[in-house]
Amino acid sequence: MKKITKIIALALTSMAMVTALAACGETEEPGPENPNPPIVDPTPVERPTEQETRAKKMVEIVFKNYAVEGGSGDTAYINFKENYGSNQSGYLWSNFSAAGMQYYMCKLYPDSQEEKDTFRKMINNFLYFRQKNGDQGDAVKYHSGRGNAFNGGSGDCFFDDNIWVARNYLRAYEIFGDEFYLEEAIRVNNWVRLGWNNELGGLVWSENGLSDSASEQHLERGLSANACGIMVNAMLSDYAEGQEKQDYMDWAEKFYNFCKKMQNKPDTYDYWNGIHTVIENGVRKDGAINRVHYSYNSGSMILADLLMYDRTADAAKKADYMDDAIGTSAAAKKTFNMLDPGKAQLYYSGDPWFACILNEAYYELRNYTEDRAEPYLKSFDNNAKYAFKNRDPETGLFPYQATQTFTLTNESKERWVIHQVGVAEQAVISALWSIEG
Repeated sequence: MKKITKIIALALTSMAMVTALAACGETEEPGPENPNPPIVDPTPVERPTEQETRAKKMVEIVFKNYAVEGGSGDTAYINFKENYGSNQSGYLWSNFSAAGMQYYMCKLYPDSQEEKDTFRKMINNFLYFRQKNGDQGDAVKYHSGRGNAFNGGSGDCFFDDNIWVARNYLRAYEIFGDEFYLEEAIRVNNWVRLGWNNELGGLVWSENGLSDSASEQHLERGLSANACGIMVNAMLSDYAEGQEKQDYMDWAEKFYNFCKKMQNKPDTYDYWNGIHTVIENGVRKDGAINRVHYSYNSGSMILADLLMYDRTADAAKKADYMDDAIGTSAAAKKTFNMLDPGKAQLYYSGDPWFACILNEAYYELRNYTEDRAEPYLKSFDNNAKYAFKNRDPETGLFPYQATQTFTLTNESKERWVIHQVGVAEQAVISALWSIEG
């Protein structure tokens, strides 16, 4: 491995190169940005804010109902159960989603050792999903199922799970500066890139999708894995030099160009979910596009646009990245922020964790065009507020649809930890926004 250069903070949160489009109404066509004057620090807000108090309670509810602690010392972990009232371990997806929530708690309380210790234990838990005989040189993969010891994972290995794990390792590196996290993010990214289809472009859903006998779902090249591939490779370029740095950006652009095939443009800036892969006589070909919209696809691509914007000096490309970030942000708000019939209340439709990735994107967008991002962030603040107000009085669990109350049953979507984590993370991001202005 070539020498890695440590950067003080990931460029995703950097304010050094912040520029913005001229403040104007949402009806203006997206276009190249115009620099705004430097933002003057606002008057410090009185803490805790209403959003902060709410977020702390919501995160506490999630931990109370789902978190299981174990191990000790350097091997201490926090694992999340998959469902309320069950002892079944959460899948890798559920646990890295919960870690994403805790990452923002560390941002909300940067001086809190307790929040950092909790985050580290959640990251430690990933190792229970790691492949057996985990020391495999420059590439390593993570299974969907949890084992009873480090390097004890089992079950299918999903490319989208793995690249999102790499993103969380980069977040852990940001918080702790521990070289293992950076090195592990690189190893996981190396494994993910082994699944890239050189002829068609893109990653299939899982390792099983590399087999010609795989199911249609496993063969789909979904936007989730490929969009996060943009993010991870762009972020890794910050820690490399010379040709290695360029290689990461080349990969980020490969992922980006593939994902653009799934954008519903010029009709809207929304993204479809994926492209099916058809196998004829052993030859893989492009199938139909899976024309379903999910909010985390739009959110992932906004985050990717902003990362690519920061890392290119080409003025035309910068304009295109910003155009897409602005256009996709407006389109996603229109597509996913729905009016609850009869209540005159807007809520975010679909899975709450999917929506919270869009919330992350709006939170980052504020660094570039604050006026445009403000109503988007306000909409998520309202979503978290409704969800907290309509929580179950006995368990404290939040409704799947924020404006609705619910009765907990065996069939309730609210039982799934990933939905609860998604709502709570929205609340934490709103708390950050309430403090930072």
